Amino acid sequence: MKTIEEIPKLMNVLNLYGIGDLRFEKKETYKLTKDNVLVKIKYCGICSSDIERVFINGTYNFPTIPGHEMSGQIVAVNDEDEELLGKKTSIFPLMPCFKCDACQKQEFAQCATYNYFGSRCDGGYSEYLLVPKWNLVLFNDKLDYKIAALCEPGAVAIHSVNIGNIQEDENIAISGTGTIGMMIALIVKSRNANVTVIGRSDESLEFSKKLGFNILLTSELKNKTFDKVFEVVGNNESINQTIDLTDNFGTVILVGNPKDDVLLDKQIYWKILRKQLILKGIWNSSYSSKVNDWKEILNLMTEGDIPFESLISKEFSMQDYNKAFDYLRNSNEKKLKVMFKNE
Repeated sequence: MKTIEEIPKLMNVLNLYGIGDLRFEKKETYKLTKDNVLVKIKYCGICSSDIERVFINGTYNFPTIPGHEMSGQIVAVNDEDEELLGKKTSIFPLMPCFKCDACQKQEFAQCATYNYFGSRCDGGYSEYLLVPKWNLVLFNDKLDYKIAALCEPGAVAIHSVNIGNIQEDENIAISGTGTIGMMIALIVKSRNANVTVIGRSDESLEFSKKLGFNILLTSELKNKTFDKVFEVVGNNESINQTIDLTDNFGTVILVGNPKDDVLLDKQIYWKILRKQLILKGIWNSSYSSKVNDWKEILNLMTEGDIPFESLISKEFSMQDYNKAFDYLRNSNEKKLKVMFKNE
C-alpha cells in the first residue's frame, strides 16, 4: 500500500441509525482492498433526496452513511495503482452488477441489481471512502473540489439536455428552480437556445433573473408555448402544466422524481395526442465508454465559462449537520446547493 498521508484508525462520519436519527461519530477507517482506492472526501453535497432519506423514508438498511455528491483526493492505493495516488476525483455513485442485460449494453443506470453510495451502502458524509477504481472520475488541478462536488447533479443535468437534443435558437422552458433545474438552464443557455425558467413565486425566480434567464410565474402562463419543456419538479401540477406548455410536435423532458402518484387531466392527456408530443424520461446519467456525461460536465466545469459556483449557497462542517439541515428545510430563505466541507 502507498499513501500520501497518515491514515487514522478512526474517521469522522454522519451515520443514519433510523429516520430522523443522524449522528456525528467516529467509525473505523476503511481498509484498502483489491481494485479499490481510499479517497479523502473534501466536499459532499446534500441532495434533496438525502433530506427525504434522513427525515422521511430512511435508507435501505441502518445504519447507513448518506451522501452521493462527492469530490476528494485519492490518499491510499495498492502498489499497482501508484499512478492514481494524489489525484483529484469525483465519484460516480452507482456500482452496477456488470452482469444483467442493461450492464451488458453499458446502460449502467438501468442495472437490475446495482449498489449505490449513500443509500444502499455507506456514502460521502464521511472523512474517507473506499471507492472502486471503475467509479473514479478524475479531474485536474484547474478545478476546485467544491465545484467538482456538483458533478453528480451536473451529470444528470447534461444527460437531460443531451436527451432533449437542444438546438440553437429553440425556445426552451424549465419548470423548476432547484439545483438541477438551474444547471439545465445554464447548459441550455450555453448551447445558444432561448431559456425561460418557470416558478411559483417572485422569490423563487429572483436568482434565475440574476443569471440572465427569462422568467415566468406559473400564474402568467396563459397562451404561452415552447418547443421543448423540462419538468424538474415532479408533482401533478408541474407535469400537467409542462405538457400544456409544449407546442405542437414538441418534446417534454421529464426529470423531476415524483413523491406521489401522478394523475393527468383528461384534457392534458388529449393534448399529448393532438399535439403529437414526444415525452422523454430521464434517469440518472450515462457513464460508459460510449457516452460519459460525467467527463462532459467536468470539461464544462474546467473551462470555467458557466458560473456553476453561483449555485452553491452555503457550506457546513459535518459537526454542524443540524444547522445544515435546519437551513435547508427553512422555506423562508431561497437556497440551492448546500455542502458539507471536510477541508
